[in-house]
Amino acid sequence: MKKYIRITFLLILGSIVFQSCTKDFVEKNTDPNKVSAVAPQSLIAPALVNVLSTNLSRNLRINNELMQVTVTINDNLEIQRYEIRPSESESSWSGWYVQLTNIRDIYQRANDAKQVGYQTYMGISLVMDAWVSSLITDMYGDVPYFDSNKGFSDGNLTPKFDKQEDIYKDIFRKLEEANALLKENVLVESANNAMDPIYNSDPAKWRKFGNSLYLRLLLRVAHKTETNAVAKIKEILETNAAEYPIMQSNAETAALYYTNVQPYMNPNYNVRDIDFNGTRGYSEFFINNLMDLGDPRLKLWATEATLGVYGGMQSGYARGNVPERQSTLLAALKSDAHMGNIMNYAELQFIIAECALRKYVELDASEAYTKGINGAMEYWGTTVPQGYLANPKVIFSAEDSETQKLKKVHLQKYFAMMYTDFQQWYEYRRTQLLDLYKGPGLLNNGKMPVRLNYPIIVQSLNRENYQDAVSRMGGDGINEKMWWQPTIN
Repeated sequence: MKKYIRITFLLILGSIVFQSCTKDFVEKNTDPNKVSAVAPQSLIAPALVNVLSTNLSRNLRINNELMQVTVTINDNLEIQRYEIRPSESESSWSGWYVQLTNIRDIYQRANDAKQVGYQTYMGISLVMDAWVSSLITDMYGDVPYFDSNKGFSDGNLTPKFDKQEDIYKDIFRKLEEANALLKENVLVESANNAMDPIYNSDPAKWRKFGNSLYLRLLLRVAHKTETNAVAKIKEILETNAAEYPIMQSNAETAALYYTNVQPYMNPNYNVRDIDFNGTRGYSEFFINNLMDLGDPRLKLWATEATLGVYGGMQSGYARGNVPERQSTLLAALKSDAHMGNIMNYAELQFIIAECALRKYVELDASEAYTKGINGAMEYWGTTVPQGYLANPKVIFSAEDSETQKLKKVHLQKYFAMMYTDFQQWYEYRRTQLLDLYKGPGLLNNGKMPVRLNYPIIVQSLNRENYQDAVSRMGGDGINEKMWWQPTIN
């Protein structure tokens, strides 16, 4: 038992295990002499594959239930009622932290090697680090960051929990450094290009993704005046845009398009249909909005409830009153290439539209909004149908207030971020601009949770630092607001 606890502790707090999809995975992860020989480029794909697998699993189980994408028919699973068991926390925490070791090791090994393309690998590592670190802190709040993932190098298995504000500052620093490194546009050895399954090791595309991610995170904290985030948004989009290139089309979307050939398999590819969609159906909110919009993605995502008819389930139904399941996830999604989204071009355009509406920049909100709609459809292999943009639920009318326009932007953004980790939830927590339905069985006083608890094993084995973080945050409940969490009635 002691041995098991020790191994688990190393995985979660030290994160010293290297996970890899390469054929010599076991050998490299058990022989320390061969771990030292791992090239930085060989860690990129395994880290991406494993993080995205964690993200999709947690998206389907937690994000989609909270955000009324789906509703479970398991009456004992309370997530759709705003009650989340502490045991739900461990999977994301361990999955992200283990891969963060690999990601940071890419930077260190590239910096040490000083070989062809090392600047590019360092830049890629920093963008990936910013992405995964933001997922962690946006989920839990104050977390180990500066001293984390050092169990292998310095034996620190009980890292302190850093303040979210400080973590965000350093994430922004890393994205600035990544922009500078990738600006050098140093090509890696051509034989290594394919070791990056997202951008084929193209520094220009990684640079654009990094700056687009920068905008996502800047907007998340823009209401915190001490961050000067609004000024930075303006610099990236207007006053110094040439120095901060961003994604220009879906060709530059950050996504791992699953080929369903090892190692790039959709994580659900071999899952039985009944295990994939047998215990869940789409919600009323989800189905009703797609139908009101006349959205062609409905047929790509959902089964018909009856012949030619789509229907959703009540989210937050009262205990003991499980509604009849109607439309559910199409089994074809198990092999769909688009489930590996990190950040797509459409999301970026909706970010720009919001920044324009909030007067952070002097850009055309309607133009960016329309680009976002078109980009979101294109990502899923379809096009905007005739009359869609004139739908009253879509078009910006002269009578619309800023808030009404923002609601339209966020409804489209909600669908653009389908199956994308926890971004729908994070964005709702920031804005509450979606008019989610309120079911009769909601718990937690009807309040949408704003975080997950720290994992139980962390509470036990890093207790002193855990207690310090909890005292700063005011508790370890699902309602404890973190630094960037705005107070919205």
